[in-house]
Amino acid sequence: MAVSKSDLNQLIQQLSEDDLPIAADFLKNLVNKSNRHIPWDDEPTTEDDLKAIKEAKESFARGEGIKLKDVLNDLLN
Repeated sequence: MAVSKSDLNQLIQQLSEDDLPIAADFLKNLVNKSNRHIPWDDEPTTEDDLKAIKEAKESFARGEGIKLKDVLNDLLN
């Protein structure tokens, strides 16, 4: 699928002000090729990380968790 700079500009115009920093960071990483060798997460996954991930997945499978509406309510109020 061919995408023009004009197409990208139209998408950017539709972004909320809150999303602009995320989009800018992403585009800067695409433009700045010298940083491409840097991994997104440069720390190895530890045993504690793996244990926490496993526990989180099990908790989610049991239906335990925080509803998005509750998170948003906490963040916005």
